[in-house]
Amino acid sequence: MPLVKRSIEPRHLCRGTVPDVVTSELECVTNSTLAAIIKQLGSLSRHAEDIFGELFNEANSFYLRMNSLQERVDLLVIKVTQLDSTVEEVSLQDINMRKAFKSSTIQNQQVVSRNSIPNPVMEMYQRCDKPPPLNILTPYR
Repeated sequence: MPLVKRSIEPRHLCRGTVPDVVTSELECVTNSTLAAIIKQLGSLSRHAEDIFGELFNEANSFYLRMNSLQERVDLLVIKVTQLDSTVEEVSLQDINMRKAFKSSTIQNQQVVSRNSIPNPVMEMYQRCDKPPPLNILTPYR
């Protein structure tokens, strides 16, 4: 079963009972439907704001990664232009004596954590029922 990230509420606009004291059923139904549509548009705009916020954060992180990569490429271009293979001869022993390459890039850790949960999923999680207290059954194991 797929996990629904965003759900627009209310889903059913015209479902509901008309109170007995209402004289104009059509007016009551249209008013309640209009109110449900306004709630739906509010929910949609909240989700749209969240989506654009996520897009902005992704674009910003992509921009920062590309800047870092461009700086590394620029440094590499400078090093490559300074090399002259006709002047410098490197022996095999010198190559073996060099330290191994160690990357300076930072790996992402804890990708799946409480901070990485999207806002709509966190809201859905907070609305859920608490898990049952199964720890009280531990003495009976």
